[in-house]
Amino acid sequence: MTKTRERKPRYFYGWNIVAASFMAQLAYAEQHSSVLGLFFRPLQTEFGWSRTALAAIQTIARAAEALTAPLVGPLADRYGPRALMPIGAIIVGVAMLAITQINALWQFYLFRSVIVAIGFTFMGSLVTDVAVNNWFVRKRGRALAISRIGGNLSNIIMTPVTVFVIAVSGWRTMFIIFAIMTWLVVIIPSTILMRRRPEDMGLHPDGITPSTTETESRRKQENPTGNMPSGLEPIWNRREVLTTGSFWLLAAAYAIESMAFQGINISLAPYIQDLGYNDTMVATIITFRAIIMTTAVPFMGFIAEYANKTLVRTFPFVIQSIGAIFFLLAEEPVFLWLAVVFYGLGIVAVTVTQEVVWANYFGRLSLGLARSLAYLISSGFAAIGPLAMNAIFDILGSYQPAFIIIIGLFAVAAFLMGIVKPPKASRYATSAEITSR
Repeated sequence: MTKTRERKPRYFYGWNIVAASFMAQLAYAEQHSSVLGLFFRPLQTEFGWSRTALAAIQTIARAAEALTAPLVGPLADRYGPRALMPIGAIIVGVAMLAITQINALWQFYLFRSVIVAIGFTFMGSLVTDVAVNNWFVRKRGRALAISRIGGNLSNIIMTPVTVFVIAVSGWRTMFIIFAIMTWLVVIIPSTILMRRRPEDMGLHPDGITPSTTETESRRKQENPTGNMPSGLEPIWNRREVLTTGSFWLLAAAYAIESMAFQGINISLAPYIQDLGYNDTMVATIITFRAIIMTTAVPFMGFIAEYANKTLVRTFPFVIQSIGAIFFLLAEEPVFLWLAVVFYGLGIVAVTVTQEVVWANYFGRLSLGLARSLAYLISSGFAAIGPLAMNAIFDILGSYQPAFIIIIGLFAVAAFLMGIVKPPKASRYATSAEITSR
């Protein structure tokens, strides 16, 4: 029997989706907890707010994202990123301009924690990752990795810029810059380039009209247990997702990691300062971490394409645990640098791998729904991290007890990822059937 030859266009439109996602990630610098940590001292100086009060900014933001995500995920499945991302960018930009006029903590919570978080949910990784996963299957890991480079690149650029602008012109000027940057890198690219799925344009994932061999390869990658009917993709509703054991194991592992990650991230700058390092060193360390992450992203993207293997799913948590151990020894500069290297690599590995895992386990057609329900849980746990980390500091006068707890949390997350298995859906359909509805 003669096999149909795969037809590959000279240029696949899916890379435009990656480009628009990359641009949106450039706006993520202000959303990074480590960059927000650079605002601690000027805000404490001007308003006298405690570290716990400032850390609550991210706690409230994660809670706002958690409550917004279940609404945004199904909208991403139905309408795609082109309809959602400009709305999010407008919300974020306006809220950041409003922050420059605050004079009370509740106002900062409202604009920076609630409204900005809602906007980021509409324009951020929940929506862009669903889009990239819809356009790629075989090259899913590398496509996600390229889009994620934007966030790491923004950290490289914006960390020293933030330190400089705050020193020269004050923290309010930096929020104006964040607002303008968000509008420029999100609204125009997403409006022009973003589309929901390749089938909407008469295309196929990865830009390939599949032969029998390619269809089988795609089917095995999306469901490594082989329980997916050939040519069809799983369809899930909210109840089915929430009653699936695999969902809860995945959600718990990534939620625990998010709690630890957010706790460390927002406390990184003040922790390094408390160890006696100056502001220049703090900016250098955070920038160096971003460089490590940016360099590692393409490599981690290729590895993530083998996320059906237990080792690939678990090693990101092990690496982060090693980084946390080095942070405990960070009074010595060599251990500080090692901590940043290992922790940065672990963040990249988790960030890329988890998106591939969710797409492989729950398929493309209901990915926004499944991912948003998990986002609700992980964001809820992430909301605890910054508050708990800084509450421990305010009570005990040190971040080190928190790092010890975090090491244990990474170990639990690694165990959960080691035992999770792909779920079996009760219903399947083709993308064309869903697209025509």
